[in-house]
Amino acid sequence: MNSSLVAVLAADVAGYSKLMGDDAKSTLVALKRLRSEVFGPVVASRRGRIVKSMGDGWIVLFGAATDAASCALQIQDLLTADVARSDPNILLRLGVHLGDVVEDEDDIYGDGVNIASRLEQLAEPGSIVISDTVFSILDGTLRPSFDDAGKRSLKNITHPMRVWASGSVPALGQSPEVDESGTRIVIRPIETSDDRVEVLELADALTGDLVTFLNATHWLSVTTGSTPTGAYALTGRMRAHANRFRLEVKFIDPSGRELWSDKIDGNLDDAFEWQDMACEALVARVMTATFDTERRKLDKLTIDQMTSRECELRGQLAIDRLDPDAFASALKYSSAAIEKDPAAAHALALALVAYLSAAVMGYDEVNERYTASVPAWCKAAAPLAADHALLHLALGVTTYAQSNDPKALRIIVEQALRQSSSDFITLTLSGWAYIWTSDYGPALDCLTKARKLGGQSPWSMSILGGLALASLLAGDEAAAIEYAEQGLNVSSNYSTLHRVLAAAHAHLGQMDAARHAIQAAQALNPDDSIASISARNMFRDTAHENRYLDGLRLAGMPE
Repeated sequence: MNSSLVAVLAADVAGYSKLMGDDAKSTLVALKRLRSEVFGPVVASRRGRIVKSMGDGWIVLFGAATDAASCALQIQDLLTADVARSDPNILLRLGVHLGDVVEDEDDIYGDGVNIASRLEQLAEPGSIVISDTVFSILDGTLRPSFDDAGKRSLKNITHPMRVWASGSVPALGQSPEVDESGTRIVIRPIETSDDRVEVLELADALTGDLVTFLNATHWLSVTTGSTPTGAYALTGRMRAHANRFRLEVKFIDPSGRELWSDKIDGNLDDAFEWQDMACEALVARVMTATFDTERRKLDKLTIDQMTSRECELRGQLAIDRLDPDAFASALKYSSAAIEKDPAAAHALALALVAYLSAAVMGYDEVNERYTASVPAWCKAAAPLAADHALLHLALGVTTYAQSNDPKALRIIVEQALRQSSSDFITLTLSGWAYIWTSDYGPALDCLTKARKLGGQSPWSMSILGGLALASLLAGDEAAAIEYAEQGLNVSSNYSTLHRVLAAAHAHLGQMDAARHAIQAAQALNPDDSIASISARNMFRDTAHENRYLDGLRLAGMPE
């Protein structure tokens, strides 16, 4: 199964059950006419593909968000004009989002489908609701059709989203209250005076990519449009001459101070490669500057002065080193966040993951003061987990540490990925879970995507550690060495990477390098042995071949 980034249109017939109850025969005739005369032809004309039909609704995929939005507007316009000919009157609710989708033989799922369906449920009959990601890509001819409907909390979606509507949506007071206190970034649509289609499309596509990738974490609230007070802002302008072009960008902090500016040159002949390169470079710089600024700001506050959300963010920012001090900070701040707000789902997830990770790393002295709190955290997490993919996953992994039931953990991981396949923390934890259940292919898939979305985040070391270990266990020693060395260049105190390096070199017969890596690992964890590493790692089966443990034996680690 392969995932792809596509625009998803979710359509639903409003009041279908009542229509069928009132007059089933006439309703079926009207639906058949709608499909054959309106919905099907418009979808085809906009290059859409109907991938799921539920009788009273459809899921449609598009290669471009502009096609999906145009299709939705045209369908509603035609239905409005056709109202006098339809008896009963059929009204649709439509939702559009740009996100990852996975297709298999029997079903379609992923963030793209989940969010589009939630947006459709938010729309009133005859209306359209689109995500901010989609709106950011629309050109000046389509944007006036949509009004800002504010930030909304959507069921099973980990962080609130700004949405835009053509037609009616429930008043903000009828939706769950949204916390606006987080770190906000506004991506201003990239401007260009060049009216060539390929330049305009490139500018729109890059804007959409930036919103998508920066929205891959709940820490950041990323929108487009005007810059509100207290928000960071990324602005860009593209100038072109013949096939050459230059993107000029600036990143502004909430006080209006320019944090950095840059120029990125490209050629239209390599537009797709340039788009990927530019997006990766800009996301890296935006994340680095934002997190550094926020860390400095939070370090001036005491825990008593921080809100629950600020405590959780400070704890997340501590994860970047993966040494005992890092886990001690993550647990200190996440537990403080929970004390301030016992229903803080992200803080509960961080606390459980940090505690479990410290245990796997062998940092028992860090965990001692929090061991008594873990049952209370699990109890508080249980009623919240159903609507929070990452918390459900963290709770599932914590349970697996006691039950060692790989089948149950796989079910939880698959559910989390269906709900939140573009959150890099969920992807990272899913990758590690697949390592423990010996599913190394899916582990590498999750961690590779996590690195693409969150490679510049504080979770980058955990991602590299997972990639190194999964590659080793899958039999790719060269990749394991490469990932381990990349991580150790950033932090030489991540003992897992020294152990992976030792095992990989040993399997390749490079014994001098293997012994050197073992010495570095033992210097960080003097009491480590094959037995202790096996006991604290949650491998499904250590009685048979395990390339990690076997490699450590070859490298000379004591039993």
